[in-house]
Formats: sequence, C-alpha cells, structure tokens
Amino acid sequence: MISEGLMKNLSVMGLCDDSRRVKPGDLFFSIPAEGFDEFAKNAVAAGAVAVVGEVPAPEGLASKWIQVADVKAARLEAAKVFYKDPFAKLACHAVTGTNGKTTSAFLMNAMLESAGHKTALLGTIKNKIGESSVQATLTTPGLLDLFAFAAKAVAAGCTDLVMEASSHSLHQGRVAGIRFRSGLFSNLTQDHLDYHKTMENYFEAKKLLFTKYLADDGVAVINIDDPYGEKLFDSLTCKKVSVSRLGKAKASVKPQGDVKNTEDGLEFTLPMIAEQKFETPLCGDFNVDNVLLVLSWAHALAISELSMRAALASVRVPGRFEKVWNKGGKHVIVDYAHTPDALERVLMTARSLCRGTLSTVFGCGGDRDRTKRPIMGHIAETLADKAWLTSDNPRTEDPLAIIEDVRAGMKTKKFEVVADRAEAIAKACAELQDGDWLVIAGKGHEDYQIVGKTKHHFDDREEAVKAMEKC
Repeated sequence: MISEGLMKNLSVMGLCDDSRRVKPGDLFFSIPAEGFDEFAKNAVAAGAVAVVGEVPAPEGLASKWIQVADVKAARLEAAKVFYKDPFAKLACHAVTGTNGKTTSAFLMNAMLESAGHKTALLGTIKNKIGESSVQATLTTPGLLDLFAFAAKAVAAGCTDLVMEASSHSLHQGRVAGIRFRSGLFSNLTQDHLDYHKTMENYFEAKKLLFTKYLADDGVAVINIDDPYGEKLFDSLTCKKVSVSRLGKAKASVKPQGDVKNTEDGLEFTLPMIAEQKFETPLCGDFNVDNVLLVLSWAHALAISELSMRAALASVRVPGRFEKVWNKGGKHVIVDYAHTPDALERVLMTARSLCRGTLSTVFGCGGDRDRTKRPIMGHIAETLADKAWLTSDNPRTEDPLAIIEDVRAGMKTKKFEVVADRAEAIAKACAELQDGDWLVIAGKGHEDYQIVGKTKHHFDDREEAVKAMEKC
C-alpha cells in the first residue's frame, strides 16, 4: 500500500484528492468517478509527484501511477503516515442530528475549555484551534482536510477535538480513521432527502457515528424524545446515556419539575447531575434539548459542575435564535432554521414569548430538497400571523419558482411575496409595533447569498439592524 518509505522516496510534500487544489509535490488520490483520468492528468500537470488509483494507468501517466486495490483505504493509510496519526493524540467528540449540532458543539467546546482543556472545534460556523479560528466551508471537511486540521491542532497543543458530524460525511467515510471518545445524537427530521432519498437511509447514515466510528470504550449520549433517537438508543450495545426533556421513564437524565423558559433564558433542575438549578441565556424548547444533551455528555465525561455552569453562562451561538434587535418593545430574531422541524420549533418559541404579532421572513434553498418547501409554508402560516416569502440561497433555481413551491403548502393569504431578501426584511421590520416579534429564518450566521453560482455578501443580521434603525 502507501508506506512511509514510498512517500519519502517520492519526496511527498502534501496529500490531495481534488485536482483543482493540487500543489507541486502532492501525492494525488484519484477517487473513482466520471472523468477521473482527466482529473489525474490535471493533477500531474499541476505538479503532483504521483497519482494513486484503482485502475491501470491512463495513457501517458504510467511513470506517475501507483495502482492499488482500494484508493480510499490507501488515502487513509497515507494520511495516518504523513500526518503522524493525529487523531490518536486527541480525544475526539462528535455530535450528529438534523438540528442542534452547532449549538451543542459550541456548548461542548465551552465546557471543555472551562475545564482547562485546550480545544479544537469543527463545525458549520467556524473551525477553531485554540483561540485562532476561520470561517467554515463545510459542516464536516473531507478526510484529508480533517487530518491536516487535526495535525495542526496537535501541534498547537490541543487535547480535545469537538466536531459536528454531518450525514454526508458519515456516509462518505470522511471521518474514517477517527475513533470518537463520545458521540451525541440530537434528533432526526426531514432534510437532505435530495441526497439520502429516504428517512431510513438518512437515519442509517447518522447511525454510523455510533456503530462504525465510536471507540470501543466510547460513550453515546442520545435524545430519546426523538423517535429515531429512541430507536438508536435501543439498538446500541455500547456505553450509553438516554436524555429526555419530556421526562420519559427510561431516561437516565431528565429535568425535575417545570423548565422556566423566558426571553432571558432557561432555568431547570437536573437532580441526577446537581442539586442546584442550571441557568443559561439560551432560550426555547429546542435549546432545552441541546443543553440537556450536552450536560448529560459532560457528566458522563466527569467534567466538573463548575465548568458546566461557567460554559452555560458564557456561550453565545451566532445565528441561532440570535436577538439582533430588542428595543422599544420590538423584537427581531435571526435563526438558521432551514428545515421544517427547526422552523416549527423556532416559531413556537417565539410565539410563546410574543405578546403582539408574530411574523417571519423565510425562503428555501435552491438545488436542494424540494419536498420540504410546502411543509415549511404550512408551518409558517400556522404559527405566524404573517409570513414574508423570499429568497434564501436560490442558487441555479428561479427564486419565484422556489417561492411557488412554498406557497403550495399554504391555504390562507397570510403571506406576502417579496423575492428580494433585503427588501423583504426591510418591509417586515417596518411593520413591527411594540410587543411584536419578527423571526428571520433560514440563513442564520451566513454572511452571503448564493445567486446562480455566485456568492454575494449578505447578512440577515446586518440587514435587520439597518432596517430597524430606519423605523
């Protein structure tokens, strides 16, 4: 296969599996795909010292070709050698699920830091090593990028890595080579069916975190209020912890009494972890789920109660029920909710806090699962007094065609169509009166909008503040 000696003889300076990113001295892995021979030729032209592939060398590449039985296995072996197996030096923790991954990962990272660990974080919003961070491009990077990141984390003295594990990354084996010390499951609701086709396939992809990538002595922490979570919990034989906001009898962690949920945050008691109540500025039932899940995880890892409380008090998650305006009795919230379940839970939380009219601005992403669009339209008209239907990231689809798909699920006239997102936000803000709430959903922390194949600067938070300052 790909030995250390072979890579030294080739003077390998880096590893790459994307011909567009090849640098001189890279060893290129030609993953089987349509047009692979052209990619391989491009890689050599860009300076690759050799190409690893499963088939005989294409014409003209024989002197640069290394044929193997399984190129993905060879890539993993090479990554372990080249990067000195960094995952063996890190305690790795992953959270998966449709919604809640980012907030949970932020909380996990904050609790580890409060406990004195130096951490690395990989997720939807940012990738962080210690105090240094960059904006993320994928929820879970590719395998070689993961190894490179982990190597940098080890070199910086990190002891722990917290990451969001997407269903795509688990299904595609991007996390191969990692044995997670812990895995968390938040929930499973409709999303990514353009890729997985069925909910059962989607579930099986998420399940891989616990059946294929969890270490033998690792712990699984599962939200069993979710039907798929309960199914997952019952199927696992590893060390596991069950969590229930609803107080299910078989849950090992559940709140005692009522959970206080206001616009200022949450208060609740978890007698199996601590006698005194926990407090956090995070609010909403969905955040109760996230906080319970992470507190249960922290307890299983023997993180101190003091560290738990410090993290809960300090953590802030951009674009997750983020209050961007709260003046004069007018409230504007920006949230990443882009699935039916997430939109429903965010609007239900806002409804419970709203004393006036509740409105929402939202759209659906283009070139993505179309089946969720009418469902989200129905949820918006059911829970909000008015919906402003607009563009999200339309990509290569016609924005008005996407909006029409959303409208198909709406039976009332409680909506207005404004395809330009900035204009929709401005109009919705202008209508706010004292006591009213506006939820701008779908993009959250994103500071861009993709129209066609071009990414433009656009930030819901900036647009909302600009609009409110004119009101």
